[in-house]
Amino acid sequence: MNKIILLIGDSGSGKDHFLEIVNEYDSVEVVKRYISRAARTSEKNSISSIFNTPIDEIKKLDYFYEGVEKGNWYGTCRTDLDRVLNSGKSPIVVCPNYENYLQMLNDYNGQLVPFFIYRGYSDDEIEKWRSSLIARGSSLHEIEEREKKRDFYFKNLYLEHYELGENVILNLYDITTKEDLRLQFEGLCQKNDIDIEFLEKSQNKLI
Repeated sequence: MNKIILLIGDSGSGKDHFLEIVNEYDSVEVVKRYISRAARTSEKNSISSIFNTPIDEIKKLDYFYEGVEKGNWYGTCRTDLDRVLNSGKSPIVVCPNYENYLQMLNDYNGQLVPFFIYRGYSDDEIEKWRSSLIARGSSLHEIEEREKKRDFYFKNLYLEHYELGENVILNLYDITTKEDLRLQFEGLCQKNDIDIEFLEKSQNKLI
């Protein structure tokens, strides 16, 4: 059965890396979100985002919000989700903010499945996460704001909302491989009755 997979995770959790892997499955399609700011150097080829979208255009979308960096807006178009659903595939999209999640949950009753991508909370893992944000061009102020957001995701979504915490993708630095992520994705799809099919570049079906 095709469903909407909502990928939830803070900055630096590896969302784009994960999406590049799962986009290899023929029955899944990444739906891009619209972002008002310009792409950072590390985001030039982002699989999940369309940058430099006028704020006025984003505010016309079905799901939109202002990010932790004031003045930067993000949005997702319901028409994009419906197009993929109607094609018989499962759309996978980066989660907007929590209010948008609740709105989407109401709009797609029974069709929305949240996947929570999680880096870990050890001191070493946190330090690698901070270093990755610095390498991406984030300022110390932005990192502080993102750390608050990270805490919110972990405490409010992962711990307090079982419907989000039950589908976890573990993505630890220097430990989790592409094959690990692929197997976790396949397991969660099977658990949530989401049909998947993997095609190699040669178009030979593996499963």
